[in-house]
Order: sequence, then C-alpha cells, then structure tokens
Amino acid sequence: MTPEELKQHVDTIVVVMMENRSFDHVLGYLASPNFGNRPEVDGIEDPQDFRYLNPNSDGQGIAPFWMDDGPFTSDLPHDPDTIQTQLAHSDITKTFLMNGFVKAFENEFHTSVSKPPVMGLLRPASIPTTAALAAKYTVCDRWFACIPTSTAPNRLMSMCGYTDIRDTSTLVPDQATVYEWLLNHGISWRVYYAGIPFFTLMPKVVPLILTSHFRPLDDLAKDLAEDGPNDWPQVIFIEPDYYDSPIHGRGACDNHAPLSMAPGERFLAEIYQTLSSNQQRWARTVLIITYDEHGGCFDHVPPLPVKYRNPNGVAFNTTGPRVPAIVVGPFAPSGVSHAPLDNTSILQLLAERFGKLGETYSSEVSGRMAQNIGSVSAVLSHAADNATPSHLPGGSPVVTDTGPTPLATNKLHQAFERATIDLATRHRAEAFIKFPRLRGYV
Repeated sequence: MTPEELKQHVDTIVVVMMENRSFDHVLGYLASPNFGNRPEVDGIEDPQDFRYLNPNSDGQGIAPFWMDDGPFTSDLPHDPDTIQTQLAHSDITKTFLMNGFVKAFENEFHTSVSKPPVMGLLRPASIPTTAALAAKYTVCDRWFACIPTSTAPNRLMSMCGYTDIRDTSTLVPDQATVYEWLLNHGISWRVYYAGIPFFTLMPKVVPLILTSHFRPLDDLAKDLAEDGPNDWPQVIFIEPDYYDSPIHGRGACDNHAPLSMAPGERFLAEIYQTLSSNQQRWARTVLIITYDEHGGCFDHVPPLPVKYRNPNGVAFNTTGPRVPAIVVGPFAPSGVSHAPLDNTSILQLLAERFGKLGETYSSEVSGRMAQNIGSVSAVLSHAADNATPSHLPGGSPVVTDTGPTPLATNKLHQAFERATIDLATRHRAEAFIKFPRLRGYV
C-alpha cells in the first residue's frame, strides 16, 4: 500500500509483540511436506538436511527435530556474545553459518543432550491460533529481530527506533518512545495490557501508564463495543503478561521460555476473536503479530547486514535472527512476503499512515530504511479481499498453569522487580487502583 492508500483504507493499526522465539521454531513447519506443505515459505522442509546440522562439543552434528509444545526447564541463552556464537560467522567464507546454537547451549549449561531444546521445531497442532492465522494471512519469512541481542534493547529499538543499551540490564534508559511520537502528532492511541506493561521499566513513562491511555486487556471488548467512531484509537498496542514480571494479571502468556506456548496461543486467540468480532472496525484494521527477538531458538537464515551505531558506543553490524511475524486483517493477502523487515518497519508504517506526506519516523529509522529495511506497507494490499475473519479451530487452547518457576533470576526479571517496587512506592494510590495485585506484593 502507498501512504495515500493507507490513509484511505486503514483507520487502526494494532501491534502485538510477543517474546523470544525464532521463525524456524514457530513457523518453520510451513515448508515441511508433512505439515504446512508450503515450499514458498523459507522454513524447514527436512530437519535432517545436512545444512541444518549444528556440531556439539564432541563434533557430532545435531539436527533440528519436531517437538510438542510444553515448558522448558529453563530459559535459553540469548545475550549478545552468545548470539555471535549462534550465528557462527566464518572468516573463510565471510558468511554466517547459523550452526552455533548447540554450542551456545552447551557453553551455557555445561551439558550435552541428544535433543537440546534450542533445536526444537513446533508442529502446527501445538500452536493452533498461530497456525490458523498463518494459513489465512501474510507470513513474513524475512522479518528479523532489530539487533543481535536480548529483550530490552530490542524492545527499545521496536518502540523507539533506537537503543542506548547493548544488553538487558536492571535499568531501561529514558528514551523518546512511540507514545510521544503519537502524542506529538495528535494520533489517538492506547495500550491494553494483560499484566505489568513493559515500559514500567522506563521511569519517565510510568506517569503515562497511570493514565487512561493504558487499560487492562479485559477492557478491550467493552471499549470496542462502546466507543464511538471518534473515540476508538488509531493505534493500539496489546501487551502480554510478561513471564519475568514478579506479579501477574491473568498468568504469564508472552511465550518467553521456559513458558510453554499454550498461554500465548490463548492470548492471541482472544485478541483476534475480539477485534474481528466488530466487522465494521475490522474492515479498516491492520493487526501485526511479531516477536521482539529469537530467544536462543535455532533459525537457519543468516541475519541481514544492517549496521546500527549509537553515539553512546552501542554498535551492531547485523540484525538479529529471524522472528515469527504474521500480518493479519482484510489488507493482508493469504501467502508469504519475503520483504526484508524488522520491528522498526512498524514505526515506518505509522509514519506513512499518520505522518505528513513524505515524513519518516526518525533519523534512526531512516538509517535502517537506507539499508533496505522496508515498511509493513510493503506487505499490505487494499485489493487483498481478506475481510472475512477466520474461525480458529477448536477455539483457544485450555491453559491450566504458566509453566515452571525459573531456576534462577535473570536481568529482565531483576528489572521488572525493581520497576514494580518503584511503581508501588512512588505512585502508591494510583498504582494500586491500576494494578490491584500490587497490594499483595509490596
């Protein structure tokens, strides 16, 4: 779609960003003759293909394998140094071999197993919501994490267009977020959250979180039904209940390992069914489902050569590995898009739809555009004629638990813990009203 077509046809853009899974892990099955049978998708046709072998510490090649959904015993390694091991750059061929996932796993856990979880590939039966959406709408098989590092920097890239940090730490720096961009442009927006919002970790955003811009996910259906044409927001962010948060709303559902996928599948099913239930609004909506980064899970496609440089010394030479991404709605054709994208492609789309003609989101995002990172608009077509919502087979998955307790704390958990305590301490009355479960935590 061109900017003019976006302004003519699209009223609302909805963004859902999940946590820490790779494209091959979630959607690689699409290329398999036994499951998706879609050779046009760059996935895993045959897990035993020698190109996918990852050597272990004994020199044995470990192949990807089909697995059922379920909780892992721990998180998977995905810090910046570990990701470089996973990408396995060859000084001889000057390419990324993408065969260091097993080595990184063994380095982290000091063990060797025949089926390391980093090499697992999900089958469609384990992800009924994602599989149904992938069958009906646009699968993006060239959507990459913005940078080869962990959650916090990638979420900053996704929601700010830049990052002042290289790795996840106990602090998330105050940066100019997309929320401010929308406010400055007079664009109506909301965040619907299932738990503590991610940007509780950014001190300057906390007062905004306590306003009506941020609402519990339970309000989504009510607002959709009751809001008048001038009240329904133009941009919506829907946040899962984060596994690393010390308190939960409905139960963690962000797909962050060691959590199983089932809670996230139910979360996505609810969002899709709610939004598509209002046919008038759905007919002018774009829903984007993506992930912040790969979380240590195997993917066979090398990252894109996109350089990022920050005045504070943060520097990366490539994107991260591929992540699952599906563009959903009436303007998302059934099929696959090979357009090179990352989460800053969403910021490009917002600028095209809601900015002035020819306006770009920021200089940082323009820098990525100059390195061939496209906009989500490249995926969309006003002639897609895909307005009839899909029936999700079997409804949404039944979830009875949220998976295992983490074996050890991590930097993201520490950041959430600190932010949650600060939220309750500095904004006690307002915070308790907004997040009632805080009362039992502090």
